Amino acid sequence: MRSKHYILTQFMLITFQGLLYFLLFISFFSILSITNPSILNLTRTAATTMATFVVILAILTIVYGGYDIINKKSRSVFSSIMIATLFSDIVTYFQLQIMNVNPANPEANASLILFGEDFLLLLLILLLQIGLIYFFVNTGYKLYHRINPPRGCCIITSSQELSIHVAEKIATFRRKFKLCDVVHYECPDVQKTIEAYDVIFLAGIPDTEEAQLQNFCYSHNKTTYLLAELEDVIISSAQQQVIDDTPFLYIHRVEPTPMQRFVKRAVDIIISVLGLIITSPIMLIASLFIFCADQGPIFFRQKRATLNGKVFEIIKFRTMYQEDARAANPYSATEDDYRITPVGKVLRKYRIDELPQLYNVLRGEMSIVGPRPEMLENVTKYEQEVPEFKYRQQMKAGLTGLAQIDGKYNTSPKDKAILDLMYIENFTLLMDWKLILRTVTIFFRRDSTEGFGSPKKREVNCPKMRTEPLLEDTVPAAQGSQASKAPTPSQETKTPEDNPEEDNPLRAAL
Repeated sequence: MRSKHYILTQFMLITFQGLLYFLLFISFFSILSITNPSILNLTRTAATTMATFVVILAILTIVYGGYDIINKKSRSVFSSIMIATLFSDIVTYFQLQIMNVNPANPEANASLILFGEDFLLLLLILLLQIGLIYFFVNTGYKLYHRINPPRGCCIITSSQELSIHVAEKIATFRRKFKLCDVVHYECPDVQKTIEAYDVIFLAGIPDTEEAQLQNFCYSHNKTTYLLAELEDVIISSAQQQVIDDTPFLYIHRVEPTPMQRFVKRAVDIIISVLGLIITSPIMLIASLFIFCADQGPIFFRQKRATLNGKVFEIIKFRTMYQEDARAANPYSATEDDYRITPVGKVLRKYRIDELPQLYNVLRGEMSIVGPRPEMLENVTKYEQEVPEFKYRQQMKAGLTGLAQIDGKYNTSPKDKAILDLMYIENFTLLMDWKLILRTVTIFFRRDSTEGFGSPKKREVNCPKMRTEPLLEDTVPAAQGSQASKAPTPSQETKTPEDNPEEDNPLRAAL
């Protein structure tokens, strides 16, 4: 049964993805051929523009993830494909207009025309492509989950608090997982429980016991998720080496080479200069709104920590009232923070308040990509809670980064540290470019700027952690999927509310 589901799923994914990208290609060139018939003929213009579109779309699909409806929410898939398609359209359109300029050809344009008749056709193409992407993502997402109903899963952990944290994450993928049980790792029937479910989450378990449970899950072909710890990040970057005839994991710190540092700094200078020039109209408008709101200072300066603990003064647009911005004991913004001005809410929502940090990048105090620069007060507090938090300072603080993109403003200090260490341990210049391109995706995430202490957390289905075995007649039998199996009386909890945005990627993205 599982192999049948797998074959159906792969056939559906290949068919839908292939058809979607084919139609995106056809829609672009068929509509533009109305005014550019040469792009459908065997000409140099046609070959060049088609190759450009295909190559750019392929590269950006790898960067943004493409049609990954298995592991991502529908709105994330929609935004990823839409961004890749938009950039491909723009680059190919710009190239086509350049190639249409040929003074020696009486039928060609005498000069570069970017906003002529072709531009109106480009807008029509974008509207059609939005509809195509929405249809294929929404339909594919529903069909995939019809073929693959929610998989029964359990959490094996050491505390109820940790199980709730994991359950909150599982609840965001309610159509993929159904949490049925929570078991303490020392519970006598823990192995029987593992046999009963398809997916096992291991969280906060001592190393020895965790290794034993991993081996048991592996031997029984169970899908296993481990809650990442610092040592897991370090091991994940290890190289495999065979000394004589014995395999080892080679763990060592790899510092960026002088050439990598030079290229990274050069990229920082180029992007910060271009960014300051391109965004100057936006920053001018923001400055006017901030000043007109209360005639206070436009910029906000605060001491932050960067490479090797060096302190610098970050520059941002002021988003709080004057007296709160100058407070002696600052703290991170919370949900519905009274200190944030109406103008500041808009600036924070669209990350406009962070644009002045391009000046910090130009001065060399920050980099375009790196760990998020934290307030000194937070650094002291977080290092007491999570000693590994100090390892983030092995790399210069950045305007964007893995923690800023995949995390949230209110992500826990431990998870921030792990995300930043994942970047530091796997640093490459290619990874920097990938993160720069992925930065645009944060504008499609409503939770990316969610403040600390958010009161909007929905209830999650988290059974009470068991430390004693179930009675023999209530232990679920091992089977393929537990999605349809009702939980035992001890497991009944409140069910999370449905999220309509999950089934409507266009509404969520816009």
